[in-house]
Amino acid sequence: MDFIMLYFKNLSKMKHFSLPIFLLISYLGFAQAPSGYYNNAEGLSGFQLKTALKNIIDSEDDGSGFPFHQDQGYGALYDAYASENSGDTDDYFEEDGTVLDMYSEIPNGEEAYNYEHFQNQCGNYSGEGDCYNREHLVPQSTFNSASPMKNDYFHVVPSDGSVNGARGSFPFGEVNQPSYVSSNGSKRGPNTFSGYEGTVFEPLDEFKGDIARSILYFAIRYEDEFSTSWKKNEVLADNPQDFFVDWYIDLLLSWHTNDPVSQREIDRNNNGYQFQGNRNPLIDRPEFAYQIWGETDNQPPSAPQNLQAVYISDSSVELSWEPSEDNIGINKYIIEQDNVNIAEVNSEILNFEVEDLSPETLYNFRVYAIDLSDNISDPSENLEVVTLAESNILFYEDFENCSSVLSNFTSVSEQSNIDWECRQSAGENSSQAYQMNAFQNGQQVPSLDWLITTNALNFDNHEVEKMSFWTSASFGNTKLELLYSSTYDGNGNPSNFEWEEIPNVSIPLHPDGTSSLFVYEATDIDISEITGEVYIAFRYDTTGGQEATRWSVDNILITAEQLLSNYQFSKPLEVVLYPNPTKNSKVNLDFNLRGHKTIEIFDVSGKRLLSTQTYRKNYEGDVSQFSSGSYFVKIEQKGNSIVKRLIIK
Repeated sequence: MDFIMLYFKNLSKMKHFSLPIFLLISYLGFAQAPSGYYNNAEGLSGFQLKTALKNIIDSEDDGSGFPFHQDQGYGALYDAYASENSGDTDDYFEEDGTVLDMYSEIPNGEEAYNYEHFQNQCGNYSGEGDCYNREHLVPQSTFNSASPMKNDYFHVVPSDGSVNGARGSFPFGEVNQPSYVSSNGSKRGPNTFSGYEGTVFEPLDEFKGDIARSILYFAIRYEDEFSTSWKKNEVLADNPQDFFVDWYIDLLLSWHTNDPVSQREIDRNNNGYQFQGNRNPLIDRPEFAYQIWGETDNQPPSAPQNLQAVYISDSSVELSWEPSEDNIGINKYIIEQDNVNIAEVNSEILNFEVEDLSPETLYNFRVYAIDLSDNISDPSENLEVVTLAESNILFYEDFENCSSVLSNFTSVSEQSNIDWECRQSAGENSSQAYQMNAFQNGQQVPSLDWLITTNALNFDNHEVEKMSFWTSASFGNTKLELLYSSTYDGNGNPSNFEWEEIPNVSIPLHPDGTSSLFVYEATDIDISEITGEVYIAFRYDTTGGQEATRWSVDNILITAEQLLSNYQFSKPLEVVLYPNPTKNSKVNLDFNLRGHKTIEIFDVSGKRLLSTQTYRKNYEGDVSQFSSGSYFVKIEQKGNSIVKRLIIK
């Protein structure tokens, strides 16, 4: 599972995990038992809880109206493994539909072998990869191969026969110096977990929690079947309440905590319910394990650290933080916005996206950790975030309908009959795109070709304009230029008008001029220097003898933020305010015009806090007298006004 999880101090020195009297929590993403399924277990703890759960999942009808455990026999297990969404088919790693075997699965790589359901069932084997069979996580020798224990889906799993044999009846544990290692890294050797030094078998970390919950399920389900005739081994206790000895409980609880419930287990739990009529309570409600075998834990976790906004838009903020530490384990995190809890996430999740926010608004966020005993941490440090101004799409063309109609661009060819044209599969992700190539009938043609916006774009009613686009090139060294013009009128040869390069953009040449595809992508390029109404164009020119390049363009996007002024004026007043948020109690304003200007600062209630004047094109102001928060700056010059939002840290 490889979740970045919990921090354990001196885990091996603990008798049992300290734990809970829990508020029963609905776990995000965990299996959902039918409503009321665990009613008879609510409010209980210790062995009373264990017995109550045993009665719920037993083979006798408890009068609750829910299905109860019905033994389906040993042979039916293979059918259960092959059921749809069984959890025993690899729909989670390679997603190849083969048997999911915890002893051979390599989560981040390719296995040495795979099995198809109903094929290569053991039988005899001479080594790994020969056949698969049914592995009893609690060995059959423990309970004398009696039923229904032998046939219980929840602790009998598909496994390679050879590795199953290598594990034998050894208990599970942790190994540093293995005498045997399977192809996926499962190993057998002396136990290093405190309390037992004999031979044990250690699976991958990915599956330790799965195995622990299966074995603890066995201790719950078969409390009444526990018998003195059962084999006394290294892990079996002498009473049905504890069921297992202390060191084994400590080990299983540590695995249960470090490797939380996965989607595979959720699917397997639901499949088991369909197959034999009962469930594994520790998958539905992981806290039950601690309520049964643990002790009261009153120590809260540490506060989440380094809360920050890793992404901010006009309507959302993505938060991230570093994990809390706890003596037992973290259950979940609570996200708080402006003193109101808005969400919960599992302990392995260390980020959250807050959505449906308002543009240009100050929000406060904090995060709390809740441990497995429902102790709550102190809050993280408060994080202030101001959402961006609302972005608008000034222009967008993805060329997806260019084969039938193209309304946003007009192509103009000044020197040949070759022109920009729509091409299938030439664009990003093999979509449609517009393409130009001055190579025709085996010859290069001198060509001067334009792809121009059909209408002029008005940059005066917006600010913070940004441009993104996708291009690709093959062959040659023809330059593709991205230009704009405030003099072009949409008629005649574009070369007769004045054109300037789009600021901050320089599309590179194909690096070696070969047939290999060279892709250049521009993302959120600042083009806010452009003012007025302008046409934007891609220009392709081989009239100077350049080697023809096949250029394609796609997904052209221009976004902007609306001006915050409600004033209308004849001559645009342009202002750049920075840094925003402020640093070192200073704020700068750069103007596009000289002359007398009035600068006023208002708080969010509309109260004017400062009024000053300047004649310069650049102004630096001291805002150290203002407390942290959100303000509005109004600049006025000869009846022209503009309003900017200012964040003071």
